[in-house]
Amino acid sequence: MSAGPLREKIRSRVAFDMDEGDIAYYYALLFEIEYITKIVVSGVMSCLGDDADRNRYSLEYALVRANGIGEWVGVLQSTLTGPSAQFFRPQTLHVTRDLTERVQEGDWRFSVVKRISTIAERLGLPAKIGNKVALRQFFEFFVAVRNRTRGHGAITTETCNEICPILNEVIILLWDNCEIFKCDWVHLYQNLTGKYRVSPMMGEGLQFEHLKRSKDILLPGGVYIYIDGFHCVPLVFSGPGVEDIFLPNGNFKSDEFEVLSLITDEVSRKSGSAWSSPPGRLPASHTEGNEKLDQLGNTFTNLPDLARGHIKREELEKLLREQLLKLERHPIITLTGPGGIGKTTLTLVVVESLAKSEECPYDVVLWMSSRDVDLLDNGPKPVRPKVVTKESISRSIVELMEPPEYRQKGFEPQKFFERCLAEGAAGKTLFILDNFETVEDPVEIFRWVDTHLRHPNKVLITTRFREFHGDFPIEITGMSDSEARQLVVQEARRLGISDIVSDAYTQKLIDESDGHPYVIKILLGQVAKEGRAVTPERIIAGADQLLLALFERTYAGLSPSGQRIFLLLSSWRAFVPSIAVEAVALRPDNERFNVSGAIDELRRYSLVEEVVNKEEEQAFIGVPLAAASFGRRKLEVSPFKVAVELDRKLLMEFGAGSRDSSRHGVMPRIDRLVAAAASRASEDPGALESFLPVLEYLGTRVPKAFLRVATLLSEQKNPDNSRVKSYIRRYLESSEAAEKEYAWYWLADICHADDDPVGEVHALSEVAMLPMATPETFGVVANRINNNLKELKGRGVEKSWSNEVQQLIERVAEEMRRHIFDLDATNCSKLAWLYLNIGNQDLAYDIAKQGLSKDLGDEHCVRLIERLER
Repeated sequence: MSAGPLREKIRSRVAFDMDEGDIAYYYALLFEIEYITKIVVSGVMSCLGDDADRNRYSLEYALVRANGIGEWVGVLQSTLTGPSAQFFRPQTLHVTRDLTERVQEGDWRFSVVKRISTIAERLGLPAKIGNKVALRQFFEFFVAVRNRTRGHGAITTETCNEICPILNEVIILLWDNCEIFKCDWVHLYQNLTGKYRVSPMMGEGLQFEHLKRSKDILLPGGVYIYIDGFHCVPLVFSGPGVEDIFLPNGNFKSDEFEVLSLITDEVSRKSGSAWSSPPGRLPASHTEGNEKLDQLGNTFTNLPDLARGHIKREELEKLLREQLLKLERHPIITLTGPGGIGKTTLTLVVVESLAKSEECPYDVVLWMSSRDVDLLDNGPKPVRPKVVTKESISRSIVELMEPPEYRQKGFEPQKFFERCLAEGAAGKTLFILDNFETVEDPVEIFRWVDTHLRHPNKVLITTRFREFHGDFPIEITGMSDSEARQLVVQEARRLGISDIVSDAYTQKLIDESDGHPYVIKILLGQVAKEGRAVTPERIIAGADQLLLALFERTYAGLSPSGQRIFLLLSSWRAFVPSIAVEAVALRPDNERFNVSGAIDELRRYSLVEEVVNKEEEQAFIGVPLAAASFGRRKLEVSPFKVAVELDRKLLMEFGAGSRDSSRHGVMPRIDRLVAAAASRASEDPGALESFLPVLEYLGTRVPKAFLRVATLLSEQKNPDNSRVKSYIRRYLESSEAAEKEYAWYWLADICHADDDPVGEVHALSEVAMLPMATPETFGVVANRINNNLKELKGRGVEKSWSNEVQQLIERVAEEMRRHIFDLDATNCSKLAWLYLNIGNQDLAYDIAKQGLSKDLGDEHCVRLIERLER
């Protein structure tokens, strides 16, 4: 297997230090073994699965705070031999067995432990080993040797000269033979297009190659190891290209910890927010569900108790009830919406009411909760999720149903659950999976459930976001104004602050929270705490735990392009046209990516609100206050910060807007941008070029924008008419026929000024061919063409008339002739002149005669007939 940067970079550092002398060489080798130790421990952590006691979390919690290598080795021994060992993922057991299996002489692992023990004895340390050893003992001996010589000793050059070759041999044996280094290690970076940059760290990274082409797999960026599946290694830090490798180095302060490169001696700090809550077993959620089935109406269920103070949401409750009653349709229903929006409460209210009614079609309702955060009145609190994997879901159903065979040897809970999905659990069954986004692999578990589910059984899922198809989604958004007002009144009364919460403040709360029920409760709780009507913006700005609980997981699940657009919208909280966001993000200086797809993703994840102008069919989007506050915090440490700030400056040129301003449509916003471009161009003509790509993109979606660009260019000093004409033509390519007349006339005027008879006649002919052309329109077009030809003849350049001009004039003449009965005498004379100008004197004479028959005194027809009769 190819070594890769994980090994080669530290080996290069050791080779360099070797030339500095034996003591420098010895210390470099110690650094390399410390580096190997931390890599091994970090890799072992990634092999652990989740469990109710959060063993992996507790071990990682200790590692990011560990200030010495001895603590790392202590965690390794505890992981391999303590209670957490039972939670190693089955496919990784050969990796952990490599460290724990006791071997005798002849095995490379025995050789490694024997050599380090020999070095320990040479330094006067107790280091006896038996006939069998485990590789994990090597790390204990290493800590003793390191502390003896580096921490509490003064090793001599002679001793180093003796020890270094042995240490180097040990290190090579570890790199060449350790199972964890036989796996592919890579750094993954997902670019804005959705594809991954795969940077191998150990091995060729072949197992990750397909990620370079696929956009369907979503993995957060970082270091991964492949052991019959992708396993994130959160304690090893690198970047695209693997220029350097950082490992935790303790010094945990203010939710940050130090990381150190043992390769370059560079030091940095990383966020420790993922390891901020105390370790150990968490309490169960109050929505976990009962442990046993109880009868509710004619149904058996384990539904949890409904929280007090429910505000009825009639439309949503009616819609969900209707869908649950339709057994023959939509076998999987999903309630989607942001955290705290009321998905769980809505489900409990509807299902409990349905179960108590005579029309309930279900014999059994089984509730399974994956909730890991309870949103309590006094703030979010972490809790223990009941089900997160296929196995835990299946065990939960077995515990509830207690099938007679479940105590028998060989009983398989997963197969029992699959049978329940297909055949029902003691009758028609409704399976409810609450907080589905918390399970280990939502898409895979959804497919598993969907594969085995059969009519008349049904599944109801509540989730913050959905990346699966085949379900019936019901989106849960903020409360209506009347519902939110009921909630404010109820909570204010409960908190004893009704006298503080005025009608105006109530409306402000509703507007700023966008009707989000949990945000409203938190805002009112703070009002009660301070005893005054605090501005919602200030409360939200200081609600760190609230923002993390509501948005951290959702944000982490976004693609890079989704994060980029979310940060842009959060940086300037206003309702803006979605096409404006697309146009700004796709300006030439930015990396190309699917902006509309990113906006769709934010809609699916309920991170943006949308209002559609029905007349234009244009969407306006904005980010609610709480989400925007979270986004602004993320922006401060985001690698997208510079690009987002540049995008925001341009986006702001469209002008601020509220939800209500969307009724005016998108053109006023485009006009604001055009006005800004004109203002900048008046001071610096070159500034206009930075606006044109954005305006061009807008034109592809709103054709009138092309006319605005043409006007803008025509008003510049020494305008480039060729560019003006190109934008007018681009407008004409995609605009409605009823809106084209003005643009064709304008194009004809510019062509006339440019001495372009072909272009002018073509533009005028198109006016005549419009379906709404009137006799007056024909007269204007014919008159302009005739006058133009007269002018050309006067200049003696009539030979410049091409066959194309001839054909265009004939095209206009034929169209007018089709409407000859609607033409008055004067317009007949203009038509006759068209035919005369293309050499058809006979037809010109006949048409002039017809005109004269309509008005015997028409001087234009009289003069033309007199001329033709000479």
